[in-house]
Parts: sequence; structure tokens; C-alpha cells
Amino acid sequence: MKRTYCLILLFVHLLMCCPVSAVATAEVVELKQGQELFQAGDLNQALAVLRSFVQQSPDSIETAQASALIGRIFTRQHNYADAILYLQRVPVIFQSPEIELLLGNALVETGQYTAGLKRLQPLGNEPLNQTDKAMLYRALTVASTEKQQFLLTLVYLQQQLTFSPNPAEILAQAHQLLQSHISDADLAEAAFMWQETAIGQDALLQLARRALVQQQPELAKQQLQKLFASSATFPYWQEAEQLLQRTSVDSWLSRDSIGVLLPLSGRYASYGELVKKGLALALQEHNKTRLPARFIYRDTAIEGVTSAQLVSSLTDDDKVMAVIGPLLGATAGDAARRAQREMVPMLTLAQTEELPEIGNFIFRDTLTAEQQVKVLVNYAMADGNISFSILRPENRLGEKMTEMFVAELQRAGGEIIDIVSYPDDSTDFRKQIQQLLWEDREVEIPKTLTEDDEVEVKELPELEYPLPPFHALFIPDYADRISVIAPQLVFYGIKDVKLLGINGWNSPDLIVKAGRFLKDAVFVDTFYPESKKPEVQRFMDLYRQAYQEEPTILSAQGFDIATLLLQIINDPEVGNRDDLRRKLDDLNNYLGVTGTTGFDLYGEAIKQLYLLQIKRGKIVELQ
Repeated sequence: MKRTYCLILLFVHLLMCCPVSAVATAEVVELKQGQELFQAGDLNQALAVLRSFVQQSPDSIETAQASALIGRIFTRQHNYADAILYLQRVPVIFQSPEIELLLGNALVETGQYTAGLKRLQPLGNEPLNQTDKAMLYRALTVASTEKQQFLLTLVYLQQQLTFSPNPAEILAQAHQLLQSHISDADLAEAAFMWQETAIGQDALLQLARRALVQQQPELAKQQLQKLFASSATFPYWQEAEQLLQRTSVDSWLSRDSIGVLLPLSGRYASYGELVKKGLALALQEHNKTRLPARFIYRDTAIEGVTSAQLVSSLTDDDKVMAVIGPLLGATAGDAARRAQREMVPMLTLAQTEELPEIGNFIFRDTLTAEQQVKVLVNYAMADGNISFSILRPENRLGEKMTEMFVAELQRAGGEIIDIVSYPDDSTDFRKQIQQLLWEDREVEIPKTLTEDDEVEVKELPELEYPLPPFHALFIPDYADRISVIAPQLVFYGIKDVKLLGINGWNSPDLIVKAGRFLKDAVFVDTFYPESKKPEVQRFMDLYRQAYQEEPTILSAQGFDIATLLLQIINDPEVGNRDDLRRKLDDLNNYLGVTGTTGFDLYGEAIKQLYLLQIKRGKIVELQ
């Protein structure tokens, strides 16, 4: 009897276990299928199989493996948000170095640098394959750089050198970091930590460069001699040799000289000449009462000579204290990188994106898109406008301005109703205006009526012209196009809304062609010739007297930059380029003709902008 009872229990147990075993086997098959699809490169099908598996299976080592593979697929597809979603669900007990790596990398890719570092830093000693090691140290490099832990970044770059198929690219990253971002103390630490390595040699080179900029040629020579005594492979020997030559030249820095990079020939020469007029006027006024200074001009339009070579010519041959320019974006990037390498302050007028971020010797004095949209949004919101539409050209300017306007408006708590675009060469805007007015939408039927009540619907009162569904309309375009758009806005029914414009609206031609259609328009600019500010009135008087013509914004910018730099080099505390850089960093409450008051942490000009409008046939400052 006892034996029979035991057999029955065993049979029941088998009945209970067999289905679970069968299911488990099916799950493993599904996981294996997903892995095989992944290996075959069919990522979407693999993703479908693996997601189904994870959703239907309890937490186990197999579901953790599937989640890791899902995270890897999303990483390849650059879908980091979904990678985080799956990887964070894996219970701690089943987490692996692979999951931590993928999750940490996804966090870094989505800007969560602190959390990413926390996940990734313990993985340095884990047995990862070469591909995963590359992912690990690349992500650590990005995160530590964003957190401005630059010495740590060098640690991760050094780690990458041991397995990277392209060490030159890694050394170039380290070179840029050592030149532009690392402190003197960390630079000395790097030279000590990585002695007899390429990064250590580069640190010595940068120490020597900084010593020379601070007029300590003997110290610079000592650092360079230590560099040349090493047998380590180093890709920047030529820079070191050029620097050593400079240490042996007496009085190599000319304190009264400033270099200028402008297009003085070719298609953009007229723009360069306008800037040059402002520069010459400022120099003339400076030399009347102070120790004479001089500008050394270089033409950026000469074929076969790069802007970087022109910078080196100014710094090495002419020994200038600073460089003004370039004016054009096409030449600005290379010039700025060379100026940072040479550690000469550069004050550029170019609008190339992220130019000041190249390094701490690069400054920019120009009106940016960010500054314009911030002032416009603040004004419009304060004026009671809370809903906005955008009518933009289909070009880079329209795209960039729209993106920034929307972001700034969201921060301020405003509402975007519509974004409507038009081809860059449009002259007929009827279709776009109808879209803004929602004229192509279906009639909204009141709740008391039904769709069958046709007579009653037809008897709904019509407005004289449609009421725009927004309070203000932003149009990021230039005056010639606004002259065509503005009359059509009124003709097709957009009335009694605030029009917001960029500095491209600020043109006398706009008044002549469309002034009467812009009574509710407000636009911004950084230069207003009729300003009552004393510094602006003085500049206008000087310019008219010198040239018998009205100045442009380019002439005013040239005057501003020149006046600023000439004042600084006349300061007895400024003995070298690094002193000059620090003075620019610390500039505050400067009274610039074009609104410049100082520079932010990135070297971007801080400006006070004018809000302008058209009244009685004139452009006037908004009161």
C-alpha cells in the first residue's frame, strides 16, 4: 500500500513537471532563435522574437540574456531610450558586465553622464571583448569630458591606445584636450603620469607652449629639451621644433601688434572693407592719445593659402598679441583651431556653430540665433502673447531659428500652434497663410447640433475675416522676403497679431516696400544708429566725419572689436597673450557700440539687444 502511494505521488509530480519543462524548452528555443537572427544580421526580426520572449517569460538568466541582446540591438540602431527601458528591468541578481556596459553606454548617449559613469567605471577589469572595450572607453571618454574631468578623460584615452585600430585619432583627441581644456596643474600631472608615452610628450609640449606665452622662454626650453631626450613615438615633433626655435628669439612678442584676417579680395571683399573701415577708425582714435599700435592685415581670399597658415604667419613672423577675424564661416574653423594651438587670443566675427567651444583662446563678437530668440520670446510673453505660430523658409536659417524659438518658448511656458514652411524662392504665400488660419479644416459643429442639421450650420455667422488661432507669428527671414510676405498676410486675413522678426528685418528697404503692413511688428538687432547711447552717438559722429557715409553693422562690429583690444593691450598689466586672454575672460560692463558687454564662459559675446519697430515711416526703438 505504501509502495502504491509513493508511485501515485511520483506520477502526479511528473504530470506537474512535464508541461513546465516543455514550456522551458520552448522558451530556450525562442531565445536561441533570436540569437541566430541577430547573428544573421536580421535585427528587426530578432528584436520581435526576443521581445516576445521577455514579455512571456519569468525573470531568469535566460530573460537577462535576451534583454542584453535587445539592448545591443537598440544600441546598434541608436535607440538608446528603449535600450535603457529594457536593461533597467533586469533584476540585480541577473545583471552582468554586458548589461552594465550597454546600460551605461545608453545613459551616456542620452546625456545622463553621472549615472553613466557610475555604471561604467567598475567595468575596467572585466573580461570584455575588444569591441565592448572600445564601447566602454569611448563612453567613459565622452562622459568624463562632459563632466569636465579632463585628467580622467586622458586616462581613458590612454586605455584606448592599447587596442584602438586608429591610435592617431585617439592622440588627436588627447592633443586637442591638452591644448584647450586642461589646467596647468593637471597638465603637469599628465606629463608625470605618462612619461615616455605619446600623451606624456604632448603634455610637455603644451607646458612649454604655455610657458612661452607667459614669456618664460627658459622654462619652455627646459620642457622641450626633456621632450626631445625621450625615445617615445610622438606625432607632434614638428610643432615642438618650431616652438624650440621661438624660445631662442629675443623679444619675440610684439605688444603693439594685432593681426587681422579678412576677405580683402574676391567676391566678399566689400564685406571685408566695411569691417576694415571700422578697425581703421578705432586705430586712428587710439593712436591720437596712447602709445601707437598697428594692425597687420592678411587676406583670407588668397588661393593656396589656408587660414591656419595665415594665423601661424601672424603669430610666428609678426608676433602679434591677438588676431581679429576671420569674418567668413568657411575659413573660421581652421583659423580658430590654429589660434588655440598657438595660444593667441582670437576675436572672430564668423557665425560658424560652436566656434568659441574650440578653446579658451577663442572669442566671438557677433549676434547669435540664441540671443535673438531669447529676447523675442521674453518680450512677446511679457506683452501677453501666449500662443505662437511660425512661418519659416525651407533653408538652414529657417530650420535653426525655428528649432531654437520652439525650445525657448517651451522653457518660457508658451504654446506653439503651427509651424508652416515655404520654399526659399517663394513669392506667393496664399497656401501657407491659409494653413496658418486653418482655413482647410472642417467646420466645427456645436454640440447642440448634429451633422444632419445642414440649414442651421449654414446659418452660423461668418466673420469679416478669419480670426487667427494664435497671438503672435514668428518669421525668421530677411527684409527682401518680408517685404513680399507682409502685404499678403494682411490681404489674406492675418491681422491684429504680433509679428516677430530677426535682425535680418532691420533694413531701410523694408520701410519703403512694406512699412505700412508692419504696424504690429517687432524685430531685434544689436546695432541701432539712432540710439541715444553716448557710445553709439560718438561712433556715428566719428564715422560720418571720417567717411562721409552711414556705417553698417559690419563697420560698427569692426570698431567695437578694435576699440576693445586696443584698450586691453594698452593696459600695463597685460604683458603677454595669456594676460590678454584673461582680460577678455573677465570683461564686464563694457559699453560696446553693438551691445557687447562681455563674454560668457564659452567665449560668446554677451549682448544687449534692441527691440525695434516701424513707426511713421522710420525704424525706432521700442519704448
